[in-house]
Amino acid sequence: MHHVKIESKVAEAVGAVIQTIAKTDSSPLEAVSHSTDRHLAFNSSFLYRDKRTVKTLQSPRRLVTKMISSGKQLRTDGIWIVDDLSLKAHYRIFSAEDISDRTPISDAIAEELGSIGDLIFVLIGTVKGLRPSVTHIDGGPVTELRLTPSITQQIERVEVGIYALKKIVPIEELLAEIGHDSEAQGGLTETERRKIADAYDELLDGAITDVVIPTRKTVKPKETILGQIVNSVRGQTTEYHAALKALQSGGADSQALNEVLRIAYNFSTDVLPLIFLFMSICDLKPIVFWCTVDKHWALYRAFASLPWSALGRKEKLEEYESIVAQARNHAFHHVLPFEATVEVDLSHFNVRAERMRLFSTFGQKQGRGIRLRDQELADVLANFSRAKERPVSLLFWEQNLNVMEAACELAQAILDVLILMHAARARGKE
Repeated sequence: MHHVKIESKVAEAVGAVIQTIAKTDSSPLEAVSHSTDRHLAFNSSFLYRDKRTVKTLQSPRRLVTKMISSGKQLRTDGIWIVDDLSLKAHYRIFSAEDISDRTPISDAIAEELGSIGDLIFVLIGTVKGLRPSVTHIDGGPVTELRLTPSITQQIERVEVGIYALKKIVPIEELLAEIGHDSEAQGGLTETERRKIADAYDELLDGAITDVVIPTRKTVKPKETILGQIVNSVRGQTTEYHAALKALQSGGADSQALNEVLRIAYNFSTDVLPLIFLFMSICDLKPIVFWCTVDKHWALYRAFASLPWSALGRKEKLEEYESIVAQARNHAFHHVLPFEATVEVDLSHFNVRAERMRLFSTFGQKQGRGIRLRDQELADVLANFSRAKERPVSLLFWEQNLNVMEAACELAQAILDVLILMHAARARGKE
């Protein structure tokens, strides 16, 4: 039953991606019009891969489908897996003779599920919440801080000297609550406040969220690790969309621009590692890629559609992160009023050199070169620097919405597939 569902998921994904490809590339339809025996083979990854961020190798198991035309659209007529097929482009057209050694997709799915292992299902582990914990304080009016998610109030005084917290709160709120309780005794001293703050840091450093890997077939998506990540990314994307609309209608609205930049920067720093994780999962467990190939293609197209050429950049995720960071720097690090390097003409002033030191001991850099009369002042002035800043156009931020939405869709699709795979595995163990 679940094997059939996974096979249907692959067929749906493959059908969607070949229709998308046909809208921008006429070669698959032309190939089918000349021959009824044409197959499209997909690479195992579409985004540019950097070994520093994606340390796994692409899966050698290539997804292949036979294409048939339906009017001006393409449809699939069978799906197979071909191992070790040489493929450098994102996809390539083959004849049946070129890929004669094919594994039916149903057999390939059974092989993958039989060797999948349990660790991948950590991503659909159920988040149970913060684990209760305790930190002790020596001396002072407070002797113990507790993290107790089961209490009703945010902060409760359990008994004299013992405070419990329902969740992590700003240290100022905790100190204010304890300080209010100790007013009759003269309030907290600076030493006592520092001890409480240190203990609270220790409590936070040791805080643990309990996650349980599911053992039953039924999994509640919204309660899983990946489910909560998807929900968070969707929320950020919705906020970005609203800020972008305000920016589009408000012209030079600095508040809307700052919100766009803030969310884009958070996305680039938090979600890109998630995309790298997905790429590695698909390298190691290619069944995940087969089921989500259309979402991977959509994300690739969203990245490729950014105005790279106008920015003079290559289509790399690392370049994307750099573009967003530099645009953010331009907006947020612009306190000093200089957009370019400042060069002062000293040719008409007496900035006298006192000496030049040459042939210093190998490896010794201190004291080398020319020594000025006011060398210390020159060194201090030279310490001024500016952040690397590159503003980008509204077009980039508009296209970036497509990237964020495609990333959400990919994360959701992988969540759905993992739950489906888990159900298939659980049924197989019965």
